[in-house]
Amino acid sequence: MPNTIAAASAGTISFGDITVNRIGLGTNRIHDNEAGYGLLKRAVELGVNFIDTAHRYAGGESEAAIGNALAPYGNGLVIATKGGMGNGASAEQLRNELEESLRRLQTDHIDLYQLHRVDPTIPLAETMAVLRGFQDEGLIGHIGLSEVSVEQVKEAVAVAPVVSVQNEYNVAIRKHEALVDYCTANSIAFIPWFPLGGLAGDTVKVEALVAEMARKYDVTPQQIALAWLLQRSPMILPIPGTTSIEHLQDNLKAADLDLSDEDYRALG
Repeated sequence: MPNTIAAASAGTISFGDITVNRIGLGTNRIHDNEAGYGLLKRAVELGVNFIDTAHRYAGGESEAAIGNALAPYGNGLVIATKGGMGNGASAEQLRNELEESLRRLQTDHIDLYQLHRVDPTIPLAETMAVLRGFQDEGLIGHIGLSEVSVEQVKEAVAVAPVVSVQNEYNVAIRKHEALVDYCTANSIAFIPWFPLGGLAGDTVKVEALVAEMARKYDVTPQQIALAWLLQRSPMILPIPGTTSIEHLQDNLKAADLDLSDEDYRALG
C-alpha cells in the first residue's frame, strides 16, 4: 500500500446534502484533555471530515473535546452526535440533551443528529416529529437513527427524511444485512458501530480467516476488516474509534487496500 495516509483515499460518500470521506472517526473513548485534542486534530489533518459522537460518550467529555479542539468548524468538517438513549426520547429530554450537545460542541447547529435508541415507551412517529421540529428551528441539519430495523426506518421516513442509520455491523456480526441492503438501495448512509468487532475471539472462525488474510496482504487484521466494510456497500461509512494516533493512522491505511473478489467473498 502507498506510504501516504489520507482518508480521501477511501473515496467519498454523499447522503442528504453531506459529502465526506468514507472513513470517519468514532469518539466514544475520547476525553476532554490534551491527548484527545491531539488525536482529533491529527484526524482532521489526515482528511477525516466525519466525526461521530454522542451526548453520553465519556460522560459528555467526547463532545466537549471536539468543541475545544476543533470549533469553529469549517472546510467541510461534519460533526454528528446522538441523543435519546434508553427510555430517553421524550420531547423534553431530547431538547435538553440537544441544547447541552450544542453548548459542548460550541455551535448553534449540528449537521447530523441521530436518535441514539428508539424509546419503546413512545411511538417512533412522535419522536420523529420532535426531531423534525428541531430541523424547523435550524438546530439540526439532518436526522439519523441508531439500532433500528428496516421496518422502523420505513416508519420514521413517513414523518421526516432519514439520511443515516447507525447499527452494530462488522465482518463477524452480520445480523443487519437486510438493513445494509435497504440503505444502499435508498441512498441512506449506513454507519457501522463497532466496525472492528469480531477480531478478539468473538468469532473464532472469522478471526482466523481475517488473520490469514492480514498475513497475505501484509497488513493488520483491522485493515482487512475495514477494507471489507468499504467493499460491502458504497453507502457504508466506517467510524473506527481509537485513542491512539498510531492506530488512527493504521486504520486510515485501509483506504488503500483492495481485497480480491475471491478474498472478499471468502469473508462472506
